[in-house]
Amino acid sequence: MEDFVKINQKVDSISEALQTRHSIREFQNQTIPTEILNKLLSSSLRSPSWKNAQPWQIKVVSGKTRDLLSSRLVNAAQSSQPKPETEWLENYPAKAKKRMFDLGMKVYGVAGIDRKDKAARDEFMLNNFRFFGAPTCIIITTTFDLNFFVGIDIGCYVQSILLLAREHGLGTCAQAALGAFPEVVKDVLELPGEEKVVMGISIGYPKDNSNLNQFHAPREEFNDLIKMYS
Repeated sequence: MEDFVKINQKVDSISEALQTRHSIREFQNQTIPTEILNKLLSSSLRSPSWKNAQPWQIKVVSGKTRDLLSSRLVNAAQSSQPKPETEWLENYPAKAKKRMFDLGMKVYGVAGIDRKDKAARDEFMLNNFRFFGAPTCIIITTTFDLNFFVGIDIGCYVQSILLLAREHGLGTCAQAALGAFPEVVKDVLELPGEEKVVMGISIGYPKDNSNLNQFHAPREEFNDLIKMYS
């Protein structure tokens, strides 16, 4: 495995944050200092959006509310099917499907879960709704129609959070799963009906002694995805 920067060290450049950022699936039980969280979130509001639309609303959930939301989401996942307000894509190109399948198998392998052990895979999936042990989750909502360009804007915002968190020595996991049961989120956070739950981000300090946190998903080669013209 490559010699990556220690996962809870701060970084000094966007390039370093981008190269060393990856999904964290085990967090320390350590509260994020308010001043760091506020600084990170204030900076994130400079994210670009089409015609300065800024279609995002941000809910930062910690403490007792975080515990209640987690409990309710786990119960929903165990007893009902997802009903996201943002349609989850299913028709991916064959190469993308292979990458997604390979990633799942590698993550299960690092977690010590046999691919045939459905009970263990289901239990591992529930960790999404436990925020992988993170002390805080960020829920992203919108009152905009969920079209392609709003999706691009929100994607830009999510990337800002992921890189800013890495700058401060924090880990993140961006999760579509946290939009799977929007009615639960709306009930716990007392959100109006017109506010759509898009997704969430678990955020906190990564565990150092975690095999899962040492795993970095592979990327395609430069020449496979980038073509230069002159």
